[in-house]
Amino acid sequence: MENIKILKTYYQKDIFPNMEVVGVEFKKRIIGKSVIRDGDKIALVGTTVNYIYTLPGGGVNEGEDISTGIIREAKEETGCTVVLTEMLGVIEDYRNRDKKHCISYCAITNVVGEKGALELTSEEEKNGLHVKWLTKEEALCVLENEYKNVLKGEINYYNTAYNIVRDYEFIKEYIDKLEK
Repeated sequence: MENIKILKTYYQKDIFPNMEVVGVEFKKRIIGKSVIRDGDKIALVGTTVNYIYTLPGGGVNEGEDISTGIIREAKEETGCTVVLTEMLGVIEDYRNRDKKHCISYCAITNVVGEKGALELTSEEEKNGLHVKWLTKEEALCVLENEYKNVLKGEINYYNTAYNIVRDYEFIKEYIDKLEK
């Protein structure tokens, strides 16, 4: 995917300022996220483990096109068939603990047809993954509150903290785009 705007790059010191940084050889991981719209609502996914919400999405499979991965993840996590309308941007982050350089692509998508059943992994099922449909303002408020909790050091789940920061930036970019 060419000419997609890189919105931000995060390093461990940005998310966990007190965590020691050591030299790491990073392995690239491609992630597909989406702002899924159904009328005036946006999907957020959360778990019953921590009730933290993020945009739907996950890892793009090796050899899978990024757009295809975004559409697949949307279907799995929300039960919705979506059509991609445009790419929103890219956020990169470096996760020292997991030795991952995550490159997250986010698209704006629209629900097509009826909502179906979620297609969860056993881990997602065990963690109570569920969908919440909110207005863009409500979604921004949820992600902003979680973002503030990351900044205050109140979220200690390593990957979740990165995901919150990333998805907060994506939702802000989405709303900014709407207001232009």
